Amino acid sequence: MRARVVTLSYRLIARRRRLGLVAQDALALRGVRGRLIHADVAPREFNDNWSRIPWHMRLAIVAIAPLYGGYRYLTATRESLGKRMQAEDLASSEDVNRADAVPGFDQAILGTRDAKLVAAVEALLAAPEVPTTVAIVYGAAHMKAVTHRLMEMHHYRVTGSEWLTVFDYAAE
Repeated sequence: MRARVVTLSYRLIARRRRLGLVAQDALALRGVRGRLIHADVAPREFNDNWSRIPWHMRLAIVAIAPLYGGYRYLTATRESLGKRMQAEDLASSEDVNRADAVPGFDQAILGTRDAKLVAAVEALLAAPEVPTTVAIVYGAAHMKAVTHRLMEMHHYRVTGSEWLTVFDYAAE
């Protein structure tokens, strides 16, 4: 229940048909070859981490998330969403300020999910037959943890990259 209220802000935006978006859980992955691994926290894990956020901050988040989702539902464009979704290697001042303003939030929302995702990637690396290609369907904010772990602990290096266009601003 708590997770559904917190994620309501972006689930509402996904319902705005003119944006042409879907939530990650609505992706059609049945046709994907290979093994699908669910690397996310269970509701109980989320609730345990959520309870570590100060009560007044939890109350504010639960109250604001639906209002913010409704506002974004009415006002968001593909361009405004795209600009907010950029991901950088280093923490932004907004990231640092959020961590200071809402203690425990980053751990509850990002940190625990990052740890699960990294553990799933490491399990793949430890398998007898390591796959040559791995697709990770996860938000860009979580990729920092994966790339850091792969580069620092397993000595991977980036030799090339390929952009995947999630959506195009011109489609509006």
